[in-house]
This record gives sequence, C-alpha cells and structure tokens, in this order.
Amino acid sequence: MKDRLFPSSFGAATVDGKIYAMPCETVAPIVLFYNKKLFDKIGAKPPQSWGDIMDLVPKFNAAGIAPFSLAGQSRWTNMMWLEFLFDRIGGPEVFQAVFDAKKDAWSHPAALDALTKLQELVKADGFIKGFSSITADSNADQALLYTGKAAMMLHGTWTYGSMSTDGGDFVSGGNLGYMNFPPVEGGKGDPSNTVGNPGQYLSISSKATAEQKEIAKKFFATGVLSDQEVKEWVGIGSVPIVKGADSSFASSKDADWLKFVYGVASEAKSFAQSWDQALSPTAAEVLLDNIAKLFQLSITPQQFVSNMNAVIGS
Repeated sequence: MKDRLFPSSFGAATVDGKIYAMPCETVAPIVLFYNKKLFDKIGAKPPQSWGDIMDLVPKFNAAGIAPFSLAGQSRWTNMMWLEFLFDRIGGPEVFQAVFDAKKDAWSHPAALDALTKLQELVKADGFIKGFSSITADSNADQALLYTGKAAMMLHGTWTYGSMSTDGGDFVSGGNLGYMNFPPVEGGKGDPSNTVGNPGQYLSISSKATAEQKEIAKKFFATGVLSDQEVKEWVGIGSVPIVKGADSSFASSKDADWLKFVYGVASEAKSFAQSWDQALSPTAAEVLLDNIAKLFQLSITPQQFVSNMNAVIGS
C-alpha cells in the first residue's frame, strides 16, 4: 500500500520511525492564489521572492486594491503565513524542533526573523483593512479575491472548488493564478517545500478485537483510494494522494489546477503538517491566540517567542 501513495503523506503519521495511521483521501497544500486581472491592471508580475511581495504592497495600495485578503478572525488563516516564513527562512527543522519539544525551540534566529518580517508586512498595510473581523467559514476572504477587492490570498487548495462555484467566471475564465510560496532572500528552506495537510488519516484502535483488526487491515489494503474513489476525487477538483493519479487529469476541466497541486505535493522535499494539527490542543490554542496578537501588533516577536517557549511539550 505504501508504494502506491505519496511518500510525503506518511510524515504526519510517523512517530519514532513507526507508522501509526493510514494516509487517505486527498492532499491539501497551502498555495498563493492571485487575481490575474488585478496584476494586469497595475502592470505587475506574480512575486518570485519575499522582496517582490513587499514591493507589490505599496503598488496595489496606491491603486486602491488590498494586496492580500485575510480572514484574520479565524486565526489559523494567519498561521499559514508563519508556516511558510519559518520554512523559507530556516527550513523545516525550525518547527520540527518545536514539535520535538526541544527547550526554547521558538527562540531560533529564523523564527525571530520570520515573526519580524510578518509584522513588517502588517505595518506596510499588506492585508485588507479590518482583516481581524473577517472569517474563513463564510468564505468572505475568497470573495475579496474574486470580486477584485484583494490581489492575492494565501490559502488551502480546498478553496479552489468554492471559488469555482461562487466566483462566477473568475476561475472558468482563467482569471485565477496560483503558485507555491516564493523563497525568502538568503533563506535556507527549499523552495519546493510546502505546508498544509499531506492527507487525511485512518487508524485502528488498539482496543479492537483480532477479527476487527483483520477487517480494518483488509479495508486499508483494498478499500482506501480504490480506482473508483480516485476518479471521484478528481471529478470534484481534488488530488488524491495516489502516485500516478495525474494520468486521469487530462479529461478534467480543472486539468491545469490538478497538475499544479499534484506537482507541489509529489515534488515537495518537505511537506509540513499544519501547526495546529501537529501540536497538542493546549499548545495549539496558545499558538493561535498569540498569532492573532502578533498580527494585531499587540505583542512583539520576542513576546511571541517567550509565550510559545512556555508551552513547549505541553
């Protein structure tokens, strides 16, 4: 079974070299979406570096367009920015040290650099005004992108389907652009790295009877991501975590999108799981609370580091 699936999907299911869960369903990396019409309007190209992002901010603001849409009230949407900045600046080992509960792991120089850069983007009016009162559950952040109020949006690939459905001809008319998050100048992270959800996961309870375990194993071997299931996922614009699934993309109206997501997921040197999923519920809640404060500029990067170091391993 393992040989059929994306190698990257097993990382979040592996502890001390042992696999504790069966990856299933689809891959959902976080990607940088952009409105092609708005880039044409100001005569700009998609950012190829963090420096480009910071250069684009005043240009879009001058044109009365918010550089980035963000549903800040949901908090986890803010988190995606730090996940990429930590990776692009310091590589996946920076957050891995937090996950491994190493003392003062948040004090890594790359972490402070990332936190500082993020607040520089906030101070430069990189995000739409009032972002802290916008929610992701209502898809309001997506609407800002496809109605032309915001030029870019960092979000999960799962938003593609709803933008296709709700955005009129925004997607079907070829106005939606997408790319992996660009590198940060001088950063150590591989530009192919991604973050998000490497897959969904199934486990067998240790309390199951021997008969139940055998039934579950049989299901894992034959029922998870069958050829029919793969076909159905592709049919709704999603990429199942199966090697070679791209052979069924050609006939899809979303072929270019599917190929892009498949490439990001299958070629990533590192595919980090969303931080709030990787950490314990206690640490995740403190993380989300402090990220919200960081974006609201009510705490400094150093205060963020101190607050998060205090809950390592909790």
